[in-house]
Amino acid sequence: MAKICLITGASSGMGKATALHYAANDWQVYAIARSADKLVELAKHSKNIKPVSLDVTDSVALASWTAALPATEKFDVVILNAGNCEYVEASDLDLAAFERTFALNVLAVVACTRYLMPFLNKGNKPSLAIVSSMAHFFPFTRSEAYGASKAAVSYFADSLRVDLADTDIHVCLIEPGFIDTPLTRKNDFEMPFLMAPEDAAKRIFDGITAMKSRLRFPRRLSFSLKMLGLLPYNLRNKLAAKMKQQ
Repeated sequence: MAKICLITGASSGMGKATALHYAANDWQVYAIARSADKLVELAKHSKNIKPVSLDVTDSVALASWTAALPATEKFDVVILNAGNCEYVEASDLDLAAFERTFALNVLAVVACTRYLMPFLNKGNKPSLAIVSSMAHFFPFTRSEAYGASKAAVSYFADSLRVDLADTDIHVCLIEPGFIDTPLTRKNDFEMPFLMAPEDAAKRIFDGITAMKSRLRFPRRLSFSLKMLGLLPYNLRNKLAAKMKQQ
């Protein structure tokens, strides 16, 4: 019997590439996203992909969809990938941008975890993978909303792993750097070590299969940000301010 994977944010970018990678490896894939048209196009690539048009920020709709799932339907891997980035101005903080960012990047992750955990294939070491970002490693300019949301979801994943330690549920925290997606193509700054979504998808597939607790890629960016994090606090702040001016 084929294993089953569920991926949110599967209509584009890293989520789409990951859905295709799992499908190409003979997994049955529930591909979840808001865009029904993009999901239909995605499903044309593989008979193993089942498109599900669903807004994961709508917890009522999410609860209704999971309630309609057959009790026998069990997921071996759930990847909570849906996310967004909005930059803000410190001189006039956009509260709506914070609300939208946290709604998708944090609260939707919590809601998906709540409603999908009962459908994990317990007894077969299922994996719950949560996508965060390296963005919270360093104080980047205009990233107050995005970076804070990713710091929150990383902490959520680590804390959840502690509380699920006495179960067979494997929690994997995924913290990628810059991936070449429609989202990052909007950036107007240099993105070091930019990675193709297909490369990211392979690392996700291999890492989850190997039951890794945390995935960070590309490694060169991870190493660079770790080194910056070792700087004295005041020096790090001065460096961040200098980088903003460039």
